[in-house]
Amino acid sequence: MDRQIRRVLSSQLALLLVASLVAFAIWGPRVAVAVCFGAGIASANTLMIAWRMRQGRAAQAQPSLSEFYRSWLERYLLVGVLLAAGLGGLKLMPLGLLSGFILGQVIWILAPLTVEAGSRDTEEK
Repeated sequence: MDRQIRRVLSSQLALLLVASLVAFAIWGPRVAVAVCFGAGIASANTLMIAWRMRQGRAAQAQPSLSEFYRSWLERYLLVGVLLAAGLGGLKLMPLGLLSGFILGQVIWILAPLTVEAGSRDTEEK
């Protein structure tokens, strides 16, 4: 797995644990489960990206636009189905679920920035 993807996934899983514990301490178990499920959806999205990247590298050096759209659609459907399952099927708290998912996506944005900053620091030494 790529270094950036590992960094994002480990950050998301750490966030999942911390956010769930904080939610449990403040609002109780129902919100903690919803936050955990929401952050888990973001982590599942990250795993889907890693899987598609690995498939793309094995198949061809230059991925086609159709593969890009297919990957986007698969991730969109995965997230949609998991959100629907959490809200509809499992009857999780909507605010907790969406908060966990949003936090997981924010980590998706911030973690690669820390990897790039760390690699620049090591190159300068």
